[in-house]
Order: sequence, then C-alpha cells, then structure tokens
Amino acid sequence: MSDELSLREALFSTRAMRRLKPDPVSRADLEFIVEAATMAASGGNRQEWAFVVVTDPAQRAQLGAIYGDAGNEIIRDGVLANPDVDDATRRVYQNAMHLVEHMGGAPAIIVPVMTRPAPSSAAQAASYWGSIFPAVQNLLLAARSRGLGATLTTIHKFREAQVREALGLPETAETIAMIPVGHPLGKWGRPRRAPASESMHWDRWGG
Repeated sequence: MSDELSLREALFSTRAMRRLKPDPVSRADLEFIVEAATMAASGGNRQEWAFVVVTDPAQRAQLGAIYGDAGNEIIRDGVLANPDVDDATRRVYQNAMHLVEHMGGAPAIIVPVMTRPAPSSAAQAASYWGSIFPAVQNLLLAARSRGLGATLTTIHKFREAQVREALGLPETAETIAMIPVGHPLGKWGRPRRAPASESMHWDRWGG
C-alpha cells in the first residue's frame, strides 16, 4: 500500500491489529516507520528515545515467551478468571489473549525505549511519557500507511528486567511498549469508540 493514504483515513481506520500474517516485513518499511516515529515532538527536543527492531526468529521467540508468561498471569489467570468481569471487558481481553499466545510469531517486534528511567515527579513524568507516546502513535500511523498492522501493548512491563536482559539494554534504559508489526489478517475499519461528544467539554468541565 502506498504511503499516500490520507491522514483522515489513517486516523479513522487504524485499529489494533493483533492477528498478523507470518510473511516478513521489509527492512525498508521498518526503517520508514521508525523514521516516522522520530519525527514526533519531544520535551526540549531531547529525543531521548531508541527503537529496538527485532526480526531475528530466536529473539522474537524469546520476547514472545516473556510476553506470554506475563500475559497468562495478568490476563488468563487474572482478568479472564474473574467471574465478575463484564462481557465487554471480557471480549477485549479474550482478543488480547491471541497476542499473548502469538507475540513471538509476529514477523517484527519493535520495542520503543527511553534512554533514562521514568522520573518520580508527576510533573516531570508528564514530559517523559509525553515525549515517547507521540512517537509511538506516529509509528502506528506510518505502519498503517504501508498496509502494516500493529498494536501498542505494555504487558511485558511486568517482566521489564527479563525484556531488558533479552535486548541487552543498559541499566539506564526503560522499555515503554512492545509493538508487533506485520501484514494484518483482519480488516481496517473505524475502531469501536464512544462518541467524542461524551468526552468533550467546552471552556470548563461540564461545559
């Protein structure tokens, strides 16, 4: 797919794609979506980010095993084992289990990293997180423009030390997300979202 996809179409059709074909993703496409990520704004233009692009089968399998261990504990044995979970939430997490079971099979896994630990101050943390998630969104939209499916997930953070060791990250670095990338099995379409009017306030809360 051409990267000439309109911004409107990309914004309103980029869904979380957890089911991916095993077909490899080209190095050119992976380099493009990471470069798009680096076009995002960051606090003080410090660009304290890095992106570990994992395509080696053994590395992907290792990350998949770590992610699966965390996902089984948090989702399968936690959320889905709770009989009081409402149906809508249960559906979301049942879909998430596909990724828990298949992360290692994604043809590429991109791990956005911040090159310093998250600050404890809430005010400083706002700048810290606000300096990486715009880059992640750029990456997801750039992937969409190339016809590639992807999704943002953070369950691996429950196994942060293991992921850092697997990737050989320095002690000062912190992973932010794990993003499987590949050609999607699902279809593009407008995500299920509540009407924007329900979360929009004019001039002050409740306005």
